[in-house]
Amino acid sequence: MSRPSGLRPIVLAALALAPGCAYFAKTPDTPARHVHFQDLNQPGPPGERHYLLVFGAQTTPKLPRYTHTWVTVVRVGPPCPGRPPAVEQHSISWMPATLDIHPWDFTVEPGVNLDLDASVRMALDKGERVSLWGPYEIPPGLYRKALIQKGFMESGAVGYQCIDTVGEAGRTGAGSNCIHAISDADSMFRRQAYPLSYFGDAASLHILRQLALRGAVPDPDTTHDWLIPALGLDRYPITRREYTPPMFPWLPRFAAAVP
Repeated sequence: MSRPSGLRPIVLAALALAPGCAYFAKTPDTPARHVHFQDLNQPGPPGERHYLLVFGAQTTPKLPRYTHTWVTVVRVGPPCPGRPPAVEQHSISWMPATLDIHPWDFTVEPGVNLDLDASVRMALDKGERVSLWGPYEIPPGLYRKALIQKGFMESGAVGYQCIDTVGEAGRTGAGSNCIHAISDADSMFRRQAYPLSYFGDAASLHILRQLALRGAVPDPDTTHDWLIPALGLDRYPITRREYTPPMFPWLPRFAAAVP
């Protein structure tokens, strides 16, 4: 359903004010925010490894309702002679249950967490370019923290709202968009460090930069490309991206322009 054109100036004003509103908006009290990934770094079985993939999707030109950000974490089991290692994957890919985003709707609606294949297919079906940073090896604590956040998003405690720093979500803390579904797990910065002026690929790169600066992605210059076919991603037209560090790394938030 099309929205009245008279609402669009209001929407643009809300987008402009969203970073400031993030200071005052109520946010979901996810358990992942209260634990640092380093506290979860207990060693697993010898040979077990963990990886992170960061995805962004957007159309050209970029339109807010046709963008998405999600992450996938992967556990690779210890090597077993004669058999490939077990690969276990989990995604935080938060969307409205209808899969239709309405940026100028300031009410919370039911949300759904998509798996990796559903996320890629949905973005491609909408005509969006899918970008991928990684796969990067990560410490086990970040993998475990991501599972805590995924469990919270799937618990029914929170719904979906695109501009979630205003309206019902900002007032009650009962809604989140795809970006904050990931970044709300940040134990250091709140939503003001993830402004909604970053969306699509820019938001994905911004999240990765925050993780890399804090050592949660220790080596963002090295990717583990063997995971691409192992996860079935070689079936899709995905644009691979390289990590670029921020120009001003001492700032809590920084520009993340992606062409």
